[in-house]
Amino acid sequence: MILITGAHKAFALYKAIEEGVNHMWTVSAFQQHPSCLFVCDEDATLELRVKTVKYFKSLMGVHSKLIEET
Repeated sequence: MILITGAHKAFALYKAIEEGVNHMWTVSAFQQHPSCLFVCDEDATLELRVKTVKYFKSLMGVHSKLIEET
């Protein structure tokens, strides 16, 4: 689980999620981890594309159901 909060970390979240794996942004390596979970607030999503934010918000319902079932 990676916790990213605040507008000052928005660029780091962008590099971690929207760009490819890069040695300059080691957090981006978590893209290849099968069980990685990024947790962030609205301010941290300021650098992300609108489509990216909408996509991950749509997954929250599915994720919540999976947690309730276990």
